[in-house]
Amino acid sequence: MLGKPLPNVNTKVSFASGHIPELLKNLENFLGVALSLRSTTGEVVCKTDYFNGPCSIIRGTERGQARCRKTYKNIEDRLLRRKKPFVNVCYAGFLIFAVPLEFRGEMVGTLLGSQILPFERDKNLSLEALFGHTAAAVGLTNTEEFYKTFDRVRTLKPDLQRITFLQYLEEIGEHFISMAFADKSWEIFLKEMKSTTPQFGRF
Repeated sequence: MLGKPLPNVNTKVSFASGHIPELLKNLENFLGVALSLRSTTGEVVCKTDYFNGPCSIIRGTERGQARCRKTYKNIEDRLLRRKKPFVNVCYAGFLIFAVPLEFRGEMVGTLLGSQILPFERDKNLSLEALFGHTAAAVGLTNTEEFYKTFDRVRTLKPDLQRITFLQYLEEIGEHFISMAFADKSWEIFLKEMKSTTPQFGRF
């Protein structure tokens, strides 16, 4: 005789509760990195662009939005299959750090860090030379405003730096899991992260 099926913990974890959406926005400003937090049940908790950077402008176009949705869908599908964190480069040329969020051995959500350049900006190479093809592909008309927003974009060039940041994002994700069941404020979260993660805020 078959026993009762185990309950799906996905339905018990909600990242939209308490201070989590507010915390995510504060964390974006603190790190200078665009973050997305999503439940695998389809609940989008918070999906923003740090200081309305270039990714925000790209997604403001019909073509850009379609391409971004496809990119994020592929990344989330890969996370669901592998359940292992990884770094990817989107079609526009930005790094995306993808971390699965797990609770009791089951994947309950995803944490993505994006809008990060994989190289230092070369003073001898203009942004138009680097991202002109992206602007043209999505049909941007105000490219001058687009290039201005790159002043808000962070860079993580060395492989070691990328690996460290990925591990760092994993630790942040673990804190979000615990906070899904506790009403912790940004101040408490900041204090806990600084005490448990020595590199917090050094990126």
